[in-house]
Amino acid sequence: MSNEACTLVPLGSCPASVLQLQPDGKTCIIGRSAGASLRLEHQSISRQHASLTFLNGRWTITDLGSRHGTTLNGVSLEARVSMPLRSGDRIGLNPWSLRFDMGRNEGATIVHSSAMDSGGTVIVMAPSKEKSQAQIQLDLLITSSVSIYAATTEVEIVTEVAKVCVQGTKCERALIVRFLDSGDGAGSRMELMGEWPEGSLKNRPVSRTLLNGAAKGKPVRLSEDDSFGAAQSIVGTGVNGAACIPIMMDSSVEAYLYLDHFQGKVNYEEVLSFSQAIGRWTGLSLMKLQRFELESRQRELLEELAAARQVQERMMGATAGNQGDVVWAMYSIPGQVVAGDIFGVHRSPTQVGATVFLGDVSGKGLGPGLLMAAITAHLEAQLSAGIRAGKAICDLSNFVASRAVAGQFATFVMAEVDSVARKINFFDAGHGYYCVVDRTGIVKPIDVDGGIPIGVVEDFLYETTEISLAKGDRLILYSDGLAEERNDEGEMLGPDRVAAALAGSLTCEDDVNRLRELLKVFAKNVKYADDVTIASLMLAFDVKSP
Repeated sequence: MSNEACTLVPLGSCPASVLQLQPDGKTCIIGRSAGASLRLEHQSISRQHASLTFLNGRWTITDLGSRHGTTLNGVSLEARVSMPLRSGDRIGLNPWSLRFDMGRNEGATIVHSSAMDSGGTVIVMAPSKEKSQAQIQLDLLITSSVSIYAATTEVEIVTEVAKVCVQGTKCERALIVRFLDSGDGAGSRMELMGEWPEGSLKNRPVSRTLLNGAAKGKPVRLSEDDSFGAAQSIVGTGVNGAACIPIMMDSSVEAYLYLDHFQGKVNYEEVLSFSQAIGRWTGLSLMKLQRFELESRQRELLEELAAARQVQERMMGATAGNQGDVVWAMYSIPGQVVAGDIFGVHRSPTQVGATVFLGDVSGKGLGPGLLMAAITAHLEAQLSAGIRAGKAICDLSNFVASRAVAGQFATFVMAEVDSVARKINFFDAGHGYYCVVDRTGIVKPIDVDGGIPIGVVEDFLYETTEISLAKGDRLILYSDGLAEERNDEGEMLGPDRVAAALAGSLTCEDDVNRLRELLKVFAKNVKYADDVTIASLMLAFDVKSP
């Protein structure tokens, strides 16, 4: 999918306004919180219910652990697992639905509705309490039901359904249609999914009144019986009677089974049970097909993420070690969708000590993972050539700005450690997550002159902040995946909780383990929204002069 804007279109009675989204790296939150991008006020909607993100050239949706769940084309999504979106997908947030639109409905056959029947009476049909002749007919058509469920494409399903409905009733025409928008207005557009006989839609409109009646989830019929005061408009169009059955997927109306006739008499009470049963079977078949299709999308995404994880794991390096009198411990875990966390410790051949860096590439998926690998390789090459950290981070920003796609950048922090002087030249490129824990376990903030993320503009000069480390003091670096992880209530973990967890810690390993436990308890799951990287480093007690 190319870099395109998308639109979220509310369907049915959903009170939201149409929302247009741009592929700018920002996450669209759907929920009832005041800060949600698309706010839906209902007790069934969680404060942060679901999110849409433009990821690696495609839009994805993620249920954020909502209480009542999210569906995609009638299929329930697993919490905190991203699913790629395609134009026309229907997003269900009980009791409302949205359509994801990339403006790709040009190939659909548009069904025109008629307002001529506005005087007709729409009657909500209650199911029969006793077994009817129509239900007996359904038993006889069990082989057709099997073929419907066994169909492997949507076209096969709806064509077979339309054919069976004509064969099993005295109706002359059967259509399966669905709205391409809310379906509320006279200009509403509908897509023809299937029909029998073929070509029967030509020159004969369908009843918008009937479709709007069925949109409430109940079967309806339109009659010209004088007892119902039906309008002459039905007779004027040559239609003697019609019925519409909603095709449900979970609790949402996915499409409509539309039946009508033009000659003779049809008792729509008799065909009600038959058409309802066919409609339910159609919904199950479409749901099965959608589930298979979503599973296929998920497999593609997982394969892509597996490749990104391999890149990330190879570039991260050791979880503990000693380089140039710098001792460190590190922990990193990919999020549910791999992003681009970076960590490394490099001993310079020309300087005393080592350079430590931690960063996070914007976006998630294989693309950011590959950029992360390129950044690491570029930086390692510069440091190996003896280039100092101040120039290296400026050159790195130019490297990213000249090669990354539009809107892609990385937050970055770099610490050039002088082990003899026991000081650090510290550079912050839009990162902001760090602190010092002294030898007694007291947590101290770092006042840093920060700069913009790398890759935003070329030739940006990053200022240096000098930090002194006494014996036993540790510098703590962590990615936004830790600080910005949210719990079930939508609260961010934040730097204050990090500082509280570190209080009293005395070793690099203890620092890392405390923050790992904090994250585990706070998030209550092992599938985090973003990559998490935690590092603690200190100078060895017995630093040797060069």
